[in-house]
Amino acid sequence: MMETLRRRWKRVPAPVRKPLVLMVGVAVVLTGLAGLALPILPGWALIFVGFAILATEFAIAERVRDWLINKVKQAVTTAKQARRAPPDSAKHKHK
Repeated sequence: MMETLRRRWKRVPAPVRKPLVLMVGVAVVLTGLAGLALPILPGWALIFVGFAILATEFAIAERVRDWLINKVKQAVTTAKQARRAPPDSAKHKHK
């Protein structure tokens, strides 16, 4: 089903498809940015979704999306390492 939709979508002429993707993708990214300030919206999730939408048609958005994914992976790795690190012995000396 998804492949059928993808093929049909790619048959839409680029002069129609690209501006539509641009408008929807930018709207989702901007909503995500607003979500960073408004606790009711999932800001970062919407930013990622917006760049994923934009990356379907624009190479620069694909590079930004890949950069964002890389930064998230680095943050997760750093958080995992910090959680596994032994406690600092100086912090635990309360004699």
